[in-house]
This record gives sequence, structure tokens and C-alpha cells, in this order.
Amino acid sequence: MDNEFATNELEGMKEAYGEIATATGAGGQFLIRINQVNLPKGCSPAGTPVLLLWPVGQPRPQVSVKPGIRLPNGAVPRSTSTVQLEGEAWMQFSYSFTWDKDNHTLVQLVETAIRRFAKSE
Repeated sequence: MDNEFATNELEGMKEAYGEIATATGAGGQFLIRINQVNLPKGCSPAGTPVLLLWPVGQPRPQVSVKPGIRLPNGAVPRSTSTVQLEGEAWMQFSYSFTWDKDNHTLVQLVETAIRRFAKSE
């Protein structure tokens, strides 16, 4: 992630989500932690912290959330796994959509990924 992109995107993320923190992780990967993102209506809890982990040389970051989310129908989301990232437990989940930094924002990436939890399984 280049500096100009990061500067512009971080401002937009602060406007959308309020408190965020950034760091450089193992291997130089860029980390963005969002304190709270609202989950789709009916999910429990109503919101979750989000971690964007952007490995060096990858086209987009990986989106992870805190474990313990329940879908609107009360079910545990399928195709998820809990992993340790930078010393904390985070839930990775499957989602598929087109995103590239030249045409989309990080806010759009987060919002699209989080919408995955609106679907009852």
C-alpha cells in the first residue's frame, strides 16, 4: 500500500468509523484496526472490531472480525475460522467480490465484506 493511498484512505475510514489504529506487522504487512463496525441488522452483537491485514505485494487486504458473531437467524456463520493475528484471536471468513484500490475505497471493502453476515445460512 503506497503512502498517498494510505493517507487518503485512512481519513475516509476515520470519517466512516471513528477510532482506527494502524501498525506494521510481521513481514512488513500493513494493519488497520477499526474499533467498531456495525453488523447487518439482526446480527449479534450489533457491531464488531475489524482488522484489515494487507500483506506486502497483495492486491487487497484480508478482512477479519472478532469471533462470536451470530447471524440474524441465530446461526453461527459457516466457512469461518478463528486464527491468531498479531497476538489476538480474529475470525476469518469467506467472501467473494471484486475490489481494487484504483476503483474502490477501503470503506467499500469493509462494508461489502461485512454484508456477508446479512445472509442466513
